Amino acid sequence: MTSNQSSLTFRFSLDKFINALAYFACQGINDLTKLKAAKLLYLADQYHLFRYGRPITGDRYIAMDLGPVPEGAFQLISRLIEPAEVTDPQRTRALERLDVYRGFLRRYAYPVLRARSGPDMDVFSDSEVEALAATLKEFGQKSARVLVDLTHEHRAYKRADAGRTPGSSTHLPYEYFFEDAPDGVKAIQGLAHCGQEDRDFADSLERAGRVALRSNSAAAER
Repeated sequence: MTSNQSSLTFRFSLDKFINALAYFACQGINDLTKLKAAKLLYLADQYHLFRYGRPITGDRYIAMDLGPVPEGAFQLISRLIEPAEVTDPQRTRALERLDVYRGFLRRYAYPVLRARSGPDMDVFSDSEVEALAATLKEFGQKSARVLVDLTHEHRAYKRADAGRTPGSSTHLPYEYFFEDAPDGVKAIQGLAHCGQEDRDFADSLERAGRVALRSNSAAAER
């Protein structure tokens, strides 16, 4: 990353996260555990980033013992699986389309995600549907263990993992992803950074709008 390029950041899309998992669950993946779901989301995000300069879900990635993991998705799936003790709007929304299945007499060693209804594909662009379908075709029938081993070999993970203490996690920047990109698509990294400039500008306008709104509200109360 050159000095004039800001770090690649994206906004996590809850709708795309939920519907991506519903898509996988409706396409014959019966072993959609938390770990396998995390791997499929990572691989779909990687596919789309390499070709179109942005991921699908916009999640923040971390490196853990089990490889690269989408942090927000991993935490939310954990909350789907565990009984809720407090009101959790994200969990409630996810459970409108997803269900947690533990199997008859605990047939499965780990809970698996199933779809209560088909995915809303309208939340995805055509290129995102392409990425989901390609991920499903190449990796959908592989076990979570195989996907863990596969992603452990990614250069992005190895770079982020260097020096990490076992049992801990560390940030895995999107810039690192491009170390695994085929030579023919590495130029997309420049497009990704151009898009970052647009996102940074939009965020600055949004922050300015919030400041102005608070100032106006304070003035009205005086």
